[in-house]
Formats: sequence, C-alpha cells, structure tokens
Amino acid sequence: MVRYKPARSDRKKKEPSGLSSAIPCLVLLIAGMALFFLLLYAVLRGA
Repeated sequence: MVRYKPARSDRKKKEPSGLSSAIPCLVLLIAGMALFFLLLYAVLRGA
C-alpha cells in the first residue's frame, strides 16, 4: 500500500514585497494610458 507524505509546512514562506511587484504594474498601466490618449488625440486631430 502506498503511503502519502503530507506537504511540508516548515518551508519558509516568501513574503511578497508590495513595492517591487507594484512598480512594473504601474509602469504598464501608465504606458497603456499614454498610448490610449495619444491614439485619441491623433483621431480627434484628424477629424
């Protein structure tokens, strides 16, 4: 009969660092907004 070992809970849990993971998200968000506004500007200027 096969015995299953329980998952180890003594491993060190990685603490997610909020700032280092938020910076790339903010950069992508700001770049996306800038591209959107540039597209809107180009469409409205051509009209």
